[in-house]
Formats: sequence, structure tokens, C-alpha cells
Amino acid sequence: MRVSRRSMLKGSALAGAVAATPAVAAMASPVPLVVFDSRIPESVAFAAAKDTQRAIDLALGAADAARAIKFPQVVTGLTRWSDWTALRGVMEAQGLRLSEEIRAAAPLSGRTHLFLWTMTAR
Repeated sequence: MRVSRRSMLKGSALAGAVAATPAVAAMASPVPLVVFDSRIPESVAFAAAKDTQRAIDLALGAADAARAIKFPQVVTGLTRWSDWTALRGVMEAQGLRLSEEIRAAAPLSGRTHLFLWTMTAR
């Protein structure tokens, strides 16, 4: 088989496009809005681990947090069950749907009623 300059250029362009696709997809994925409670050490650690500028602290008031959630693409949090259920209704009304819900153990504070959850737009 004979390899021409033209076929080499086509192949390298295709390889570059294939290699760039995951990088472009990662850049296009929405940055999550993080919901946490600064009164709970595990929740603070969860928020700190997320690399985001968008965060809502429930210690400042759950009603204010509900008003602050305005049509995000992804919302994730580590909160108490009561806060989670209150916020879930607000987010469902905005078109977000549950994609993850896990009861989380909290060894630092001894709390057993923390939930890790994620809601996404569909």
C-alpha cells in the first residue's frame, strides 16, 4: 500500500479529532451547583472537594437556598434528609430529576441521616 502526503494529513486530522472529543465533552459538561450545610463537618468537606464556585450553604437558611436555585443543569449535595426533601420539590418543579441518592455514613459528626444526592436536567 502506498502512503501519500494527503492520506497522512487526513489520518492525522482524524486522529486529532478523536483525541480532542473527550476533552471537548469534559469542557461542555456543566459545573454542578453544590448544596452543603456548614454546621456539618462532612458536608463542608464534601463542598470543599467539589471544584466549583457555585455553592449554597443551608446554614444561612433553607428558604434562601431554595430561592437561590434557579434553573441549574446539575445540583449535588450532602445534606440532612429534611433539607434534601424540601429542596427536592423545588428542583423537580424546575425540571430537574433525581440521578443519585445515597444514605451516607458520617464518621466525623456521628450523624447517620446525611444523604448524598444529585439532580440533573433532562
